[in-house]
Amino acid sequence: MIILLLIFLIAFFIGASLASFAGCVAWRFANNVPQTIPRSFCENCRHALCFWQLIPVVGYLLQGGRCAFCKHKIPGHETLIEIVFGLFCGKIFLLHPDSPNLLTLFLSAWLLFLAWTDALKFCVPAASLYGGGAVLLLCHIDALAQRNAIDWCFLLLLFCLMKLFEQKQMFGAADTFVCLILSVLFGIQNFCFLLFLSCCLIILHYAFFHQKMLPFIPFILCSYLFFGCFFPQVINV
Repeated sequence: MIILLLIFLIAFFIGASLASFAGCVAWRFANNVPQTIPRSFCENCRHALCFWQLIPVVGYLLQGGRCAFCKHKIPGHETLIEIVFGLFCGKIFLLHPDSPNLLTLFLSAWLLFLAWTDALKFCVPAASLYGGGAVLLLCHIDALAQRNAIDWCFLLLLFCLMKLFEQKQMFGAADTFVCLILSVLFGIQNFCFLLFLSCCLIILHYAFFHQKMLPFIPFILCSYLFFGCFFPQVINV
């Protein structure tokens, strides 16, 4: 039990750190700030952060949810995302402590970064989008070769439908690409479960907030995390 707890804590820290890094990179992309310089700073007072303030979850708690310099409130949703992603990664490592699925971790981090940038700016970096997708496809080239003709026909139909939605400005090119990657990796049936839940979440969001223009990738991410926690066989890549 002690070893499993240690594995979980390490995995949690890795997941929370990935979420923190993804949030930082996404914010810099959305606000046209260089990715390398300056070092991490408070978004309000621009004061450079100390190392302990950068520790995922812990830094937020030690500061009481406010910047230690200007006392500006730190957005709580960022820490919540770190916790959720940390728990998700902890479960991945607990399911297979001897050989955790690192590709699933990569896929999760890729989706998280794309979702964050999509939520902030309604667009994603092309290099991250297509580069990450290419890595995932290359790593699963053997599984792709085993897909039958019916699967590929459904994929072609899905692609045509999404392109139609793009023309109607109901979908973005990045949304289409992410959906195609996930449908190839998970299979049509499992992807349909993912897509159905994502659409339900969008409907619920619209019912409560009446926001007409919504980024789609964050809802895909939420559905992915849900199935990963409660029905891992759906996203077992």
